[in-house]
Amino acid sequence: MKSKVKEKLKALLFDFGGTLAFLDFELLAREFSREGRKLDALALEHAEYAGRAAIDRHLMSAPGKQADGGAYAHFFRGWMKAAGIPEEEFSECAAKFGAIHREATLWRVVRPGTFEALEAFKSAGYRLGIVSNAEGQVEADAKRFGLAPYFDVIIDSQVVGVAKPDPRIFQIALARLGVAADEARFAGDIYSIDVEGARAAGIEARLVDQHRRYTWVDHEKIRHIGELHRID
Repeated sequence: MKSKVKEKLKALLFDFGGTLAFLDFELLAREFSREGRKLDALALEHAEYAGRAAIDRHLMSAPGKQADGGAYAHFFRGWMKAAGIPEEEFSECAAKFGAIHREATLWRVVRPGTFEALEAFKSAGYRLGIVSNAEGQVEADAKRFGLAPYFDVIIDSQVVGVAKPDPRIFQIALARLGVAADEARFAGDIYSIDVEGARAAGIEARLVDQHRRYTWVDHEKIRHIGELHRID
């Protein structure tokens, strides 16, 4: 006999960067390395958790703070510091990151098991959606990486004019999918943006923590999108 939760669940929502597609840490490790300071891609990925902690501290320090450029600057500085990059190089690294990202998104690595999980969810009859804070390119990126065919809606904050953690961006997704908040579940990789935003909209959420290093918040975590919902 299926549980009431499984009977009610109709839609699965996902963040894009850090959830469906990940930063190209190999490329960034090369770009941020210097003579005498060679960065390791996995170490750079682990250091990125310090960026998440920094943006969480910033956004959770006072109600109503927005995930704007200033908030993401906290993320980048926390990440670079944890990676061992000197503060005088932060601006140069940020400029390089931005230039590469504008040319072709840096969230470009779709990890093993992603397509299989989406196929399983879709085949089981769930409606799927993306809810992303981005610059207007998420739908094109999803198409380029072969992800778009799995999704019924793709919500990009730049396109709809509202960004996580504002619950209105989730409400747009729910309306377009034709489901209620308690009929959906969401996965994202930054607690203060993804989890708190989804919860404010009444949506159950899971925190993506692939390396089990998200230690500063007590919330249900998953390592991969396939764990968002178990299909019997």
